[in-house]
Amino acid sequence: MKPVFQYVVLLLFILIQIASAGIPRKASYFPQLVDHDDENDHRLWSLWSQRFYSLGEHFKGPGSPIFLILGGEGAIEPSTGILYPFIANDLAVSFNAFILQPEHRFYGESQPISKEEITRARANGLPDPRIKLLSPDQAIRDALRLLQFVSNRLGCSSDRFSSKYCPVIAVGGSYPAFLAAMARTAYPHMVDMAYAASPPMKFYAQTIETGDEYYEHITEQTEQAFPGCAQAVQTTLQGAVERLVELQTLDETLFGACGNTLPAYINSTQTLVDEIVMMVGYTFANFNMAYYPPSNKTQMAHSCQTFMNEQVTDPLSRLENFFRYAFTKNNNATCFDMSQQLPTGEYATISAGDWSGVGAGSSGESWDFQTCTRCVERINMAGFLPKRNWSMDWLNEHCQRRFNVHPTPYELVEKWHFDDLVAAGASHILFTNGLVDGWSVAGIKSNLSDTQVAINFENGAHHSDLSYYKGLHDDATDDVKQGRTRIRALLAQWLHELPGGSVVYKN
Repeated sequence: MKPVFQYVVLLLFILIQIASAGIPRKASYFPQLVDHDDENDHRLWSLWSQRFYSLGEHFKGPGSPIFLILGGEGAIEPSTGILYPFIANDLAVSFNAFILQPEHRFYGESQPISKEEITRARANGLPDPRIKLLSPDQAIRDALRLLQFVSNRLGCSSDRFSSKYCPVIAVGGSYPAFLAAMARTAYPHMVDMAYAASPPMKFYAQTIETGDEYYEHITEQTEQAFPGCAQAVQTTLQGAVERLVELQTLDETLFGACGNTLPAYINSTQTLVDEIVMMVGYTFANFNMAYYPPSNKTQMAHSCQTFMNEQVTDPLSRLENFFRYAFTKNNNATCFDMSQQLPTGEYATISAGDWSGVGAGSSGESWDFQTCTRCVERINMAGFLPKRNWSMDWLNEHCQRRFNVHPTPYELVEKWHFDDLVAAGASHILFTNGLVDGWSVAGIKSNLSDTQVAINFENGAHHSDLSYYKGLHDDATDDVKQGRTRIRALLAQWLHELPGGSVVYKN
């Protein structure tokens, strides 16, 4: 937490930056509320600094729209800046729009409370304060409070019928896509429409049927792209598991990990096997999300080549080669530190709340917490991975030990009713899905109404439409290019239909 005088300086600082072209941005900071539900939490000394980024060089003043990009489950460094080039380099130009992008609370530099406060609460037998503070709703309200401040500074009117009204388009990919859709659904008086790319709606609505869908889809897409790969992964893992069970060993060097880096909680062969399979699973999941444009030069392609290499017959050696590529390709190390796969915090484990992977470090801890509370995802190890069923009992045990919390899987859907968005009265939400992406199994892939529209990309991966964009040198697949044309036209139509209806669209 920063001293009071720094917040006063922040309040006087003009938060809008108009810098040179490019997605990397200089960070700004906004004095944010710790708890939006606490009426006593509006005092100056209880504020914290939320990091955010903005891009205003295309903005033509009051009456032009604002793209509100929701941050998600990771830090956003200045070297990254604005997350989505399709927004920054295309839509913002086409609509003369301003871009505002807050970092999600409890990720990166955006920390409402200190680690010491969390530790102290647990030591004193008190509930973890993140139960109240680390929620999708708190994150959305952070963004809307910042939006209101910046809109006022831009000279935008709050009157939707005014020519100076600045329409707001919430945008996000993956979990932030869910946030964008819920910002429009729950706060329609502040958000005019949403562009939600690859949102895992059915996971958070708890309407996934078996839990096998995610890794089965990744298996099918991997096999379709690289015939023989799925069988090679399955055979390798089966052989590696049999070998480790036969040896009854906890020697991490057998599969490429550095000696003395085995996490201390791994004290049985079965736990070791489970964590090896988890690492293979979430690494393939990451490579599946990034498999765009599809080619033989991708991480997915290299991984399949590793598993299908007939010159390496020993399954543990194949695993070693795979992990070396996945975890050390950027530093040329000869082994990987297995402990670096852990998130921070007490009782951290590789198998955590999200079986597609929570990530490492402090961001991994925050996402582990979120998937231990409201963002519950039922994902089994399936497909080319040895079968291992996720269960609520397993999650309860993990979350109780890790954070002393119990999951509340139905809290979000009971709050916002997104299991039936038509009945919830939602409108003007665009859902996009890359059909190669494992998360597409939980997406909304057909139109729900005239103003709840779905666009699918046969060759698309995880929010490829937002993230992969090269302007005049764009080598995106035709389905994504055509989809972007539809996206531009649809947003232009919705902006025109607003009461003001004066937004200029440069086709």
